[in-house]
Amino acid sequence: MATRQQASGYSFELKGVRELLRLFDELPTIAMQKTVVRNALTKSCAPIVEAARASVPVVTGNLRDSIHVSRSLKPSQRSTGYYDRSTVTAYVGSDAPHAHLVEFGTVKRVLEKPRIVTINGRTVTITQTGMVSPQPFLRTAWDATKRQALGMFADQMRDQIYKSARRLAKRAAAGKLTKTQIAGLR
Repeated sequence: MATRQQASGYSFELKGVRELLRLFDELPTIAMQKTVVRNALTKSCAPIVEAARASVPVVTGNLRDSIHVSRSLKPSQRSTGYYDRSTVTAYVGSDAPHAHLVEFGTVKRVLEKPRIVTINGRTVTITQTGMVSPQPFLRTAWDATKRQALGMFADQMRDQIYKSARRLAKRAAAGKLTKTQIAGLR
């Protein structure tokens, strides 16, 4: 069985969806299911991270080295204060404080209060900031690798479900299942 979906101007096809969902539903707890999805998302984002690291402009390497997959946003990055515990998310980005300036660029700004600085014994008055042209590295990485990442997601889901099932069988053989896991297996 194949499922065809249309999203954001591109289409994708997942094969074996029914079998995957059947196996997924056999996991006894929601926590195990969320772990499977979280791990699959994290691993399937690897091509996006690699493409972003390859396309980011490098001056010191700090920005390139700060690109990674995260499972949560910093409070300052969240658009709302509401956090939904029922969803699983993964973010590809940078925690460098200047990443957004490189990605989106800046405009020329006039300072309200001019700054006076001394550079190599010479006093300079700074009245405006310069402009930086955008150099999108995350967006181009996403555009270039979104199909590959989506294809990897289905494979990673299968792998993570099997890994979780093996872990569960090992715990069952050792007699270390929780009450919730036992109830979920019934």
